[in-house]
Amino acid sequence: MIKIIYRKTSAGEREIIARQMGLSAKLRRALILIDGVKTVGLLSGLVLGMELLPAINELESLGLIQSQQNNQLQQAKPLITSLVLEAASPQPVKPSLDAERLNAIKDLMIASSETLLGIFSKTLVEKIKVIEREEQLGNAISQWNISMRESKKGQQHAEQYLEAIRTLMK
Repeated sequence: MIKIIYRKTSAGEREIIARQMGLSAKLRRALILIDGVKTVGLLSGLVLGMELLPAINELESLGLIQSQQNNQLQQAKPLITSLVLEAASPQPVKPSLDAERLNAIKDLMIASSETLLGIFSKTLVEKIKVIEREEQLGNAISQWNISMRESKKGQQHAEQYLEAIRTLMK
């Protein structure tokens, strides 16, 4: 199971934006991090303090994710290539970030900071909590990203969390 790759279904993509199913914060975080590229083994390193396999089973039973088998993986290669190229290029911030996605980004940044930065997260978390508009988000993301990359625990997860934030900003 560690080498299996999961991807969001169209229902999973809609759930990230609409939040209609009332997923717990942990399930939602797992859903956001599932990208059709990372294996279950890689994802398990990103969700510290959470049992990933039960979350995957629940998300799959809800129809929000599905595993990619050999033939599906072949079909996904163009998608994977475009995701890699997209992640490598700078992403412009869209001016139409709704409150739901703004809060999801803030939640992800706060949870990852508290989990991976320890006592050094307090000031950063307070700064993130007071963000009310998209224009304020850019500086906070930059500071959060630098803090993650400079920390012992956070540096190995910083890029994956940043990709999740980029996904939410779309």
